[in-house]
Amino acid sequence: MSIYSNYKQKNILSPGLSSLYTSRAIVLIASGFLGLFLPVFLLIQYKDLKTTILFYLISWFLYLMLVAPGAKLMNVFGLKRVFIASLPFLALFYGSLYFFEKDIWLFTILAIVTLTFYRMCYWVPYHTEMAKLSEKKNRGKQMSLLSSFSSFFGIIIPVVSGFLITQFGFQPVFIIVIILVLTAMIPLNFLPQLNEKFSWSYGRTWSEFFSGKNRKMMIAYMADGAENWIGGVLWPIFIWQLLEGKYLTVGIVTSAITLVAVVFKLIMGDYTDKFSKRKLMRAGSVLYSAGWIVKMFITTAFQIFLASTYHNFALIILRTPFDALVYEKAADSGHYVDEYSTLREMYHQTGRITVIVAVLILLNYLPLNLTFFLAAMASLLVNLLPKQGLYEKTGIR
Repeated sequence: MSIYSNYKQKNILSPGLSSLYTSRAIVLIASGFLGLFLPVFLLIQYKDLKTTILFYLISWFLYLMLVAPGAKLMNVFGLKRVFIASLPFLALFYGSLYFFEKDIWLFTILAIVTLTFYRMCYWVPYHTEMAKLSEKKNRGKQMSLLSSFSSFFGIIIPVVSGFLITQFGFQPVFIIVIILVLTAMIPLNFLPQLNEKFSWSYGRTWSEFFSGKNRKMMIAYMADGAENWIGGVLWPIFIWQLLEGKYLTVGIVTSAITLVAVVFKLIMGDYTDKFSKRKLMRAGSVLYSAGWIVKMFITTAFQIFLASTYHNFALIILRTPFDALVYEKAADSGHYVDEYSTLREMYHQTGRITVIVAVLILLNYLPLNLTFFLAAMASLLVNLLPKQGLYEKTGIR
């Protein structure tokens, strides 16, 4: 908390950005209780890896189709109201998971529907707010601060979560997460009112989606989405299987990895603002890609710790400048920041859907860990992120 206060005193965090960060940090803390174990929970419930993967495929596909209509809601209700309204849907999603054992298919449908509404109402407003409220000269520090602040809590949360799941099952964890998610609504009330309007029609959005002018942006964000899904879903399932379903052991290993990475995140934020973001990103992408290759061959808990510690360092080198550049490009788009954020979301989901289909095919021939080479390849393609914002490519201001 002292680091957070110190950043505020140096005017690196404006009041609006502080409110956004506080809410986002609470959501990240909430997701930290289940983020690692959620894919495992679904795998246990469905009792089949491919069915678990299909859950993600359907939910991401629905969101892809509804990103633009979700952005249109800002025109009707205002960005801030839509943003705040997203979090009750996230709470309902976790509530649906709480009742999975009552009727798995009914609550699967409810979970996918509420998750889709959350994503529709949350992500475009969040990215728009972040681009508008963050500052170019301090963006690297601001990006690393959010990650580091939530990671401090992430040091202990996986252990607590693993202990609770081992002793009492998933239900108490769902209750904690729901309370935290609803609490995250409070700071959003203090956000400044941004008068952003989503000006494209549904047809125009898809026209821009397929436009050749946006091809590099498409590939970079598709790659980012693909790698993100493998890291967030397949990797937790793999280490849970490798550690023979020992939730507490998984939590302890994860906490140890997080502890080692926290300080390095803050250091990288400062370097990101002093040196070339693209050079740092290129170096990070090569190191991070190599980390996925290493992860294909680990067989013990200690190897998980070593490989993941290295991978986290590489991810920080890659992710801190990448995130800063993403919001620079969005901010450069001027009044079309929400259109840029919408395309980014659509490309992300397309990347996730593409890699999920590829994994479903490859699992017929390869063990789970060998699909990590897809993440290794995707990690290198994020370097195609264009230098311009959206308006510079479309000629619109």
